Amino acid sequence: MRQIYLSICFLLLIAGIVGLQFQFDQDKKTAIYPEPFIVSAPVVKAADLGLDNASADLFWLLGIQYFGSGTSKTNEKLASYLNLATDLDPKFAYPYAFGALLLPSIGQTDQGVSLALKGIRRNVPDYRIPYYLAATYHINLSDTKSAAFYFDLAARTPGAPPNIQKVAANYGARPDLRSQTKDIWQGIYDTTSDEVVKEMAAKYLNHFDLLDALENLSKLYKEKNGHYPTDVNQLVAEKILPNAPIDPFGFQFKFNQENGRAEIK
Repeated sequence: MRQIYLSICFLLLIAGIVGLQFQFDQDKKTAIYPEPFIVSAPVVKAADLGLDNASADLFWLLGIQYFGSGTSKTNEKLASYLNLATDLDPKFAYPYAFGALLLPSIGQTDQGVSLALKGIRRNVPDYRIPYYLAATYHINLSDTKSAAFYFDLAARTPGAPPNIQKVAANYGARPDLRSQTKDIWQGIYDTTSDEVVKEMAAKYLNHFDLLDALENLSKLYKEKNGHYPTDVNQLVAEKILPNAPIDPFGFQFKFNQENGRAEIK
């Protein structure tokens, strides 16, 4: 009976929080993209009757809904949702990993690094946290020393899949930065069950595959014309390519005239 009472009280509490948040948003009608009001962890803990883990799940889901709705142009409160979820449940692994990978992709690299480091300091035993942090150091910060450290930490975390261990073991061995980055995204794609992360990894893999394919076609162009093309339109004009490909990120490409390497304009 006591558990039923606590559950009812918790539901009423959550309904009140959501109602207050809705009212706060309504009061900001003058703003073009009103951002939600995020309560602090101590406030939630003082009112959730000890159901901190359930509260963490709720705010994690609210954060995912906020990020996926597309109503915010900046997603400036995503880090707040993720930090709140992990403060309510310090061992809740996925918000740390999700933030480490997704926050840098929306221009919040420092927040993503900080969130991942918080999870590592708390000894959360999930290889994705150091792996995604290492990916951020490699891709967003060009810090290979830190990337190598956290790839190694990910590989030594119990439960790390063999392909993650392989990426860690081979990191720094390839002179080509692009192929190294592609391996990292392949590791993320192969191991994640999160649809948002998987879609993001698939886009990057398609992007790199497109670059590789264009470089092979630029070599065919040189065999025919004696020099590399300057852009994709020349490949189309020579009927080496039926039409200009569409990059998953909308980039346009050019070619390095010294080696035919495809590059972003």
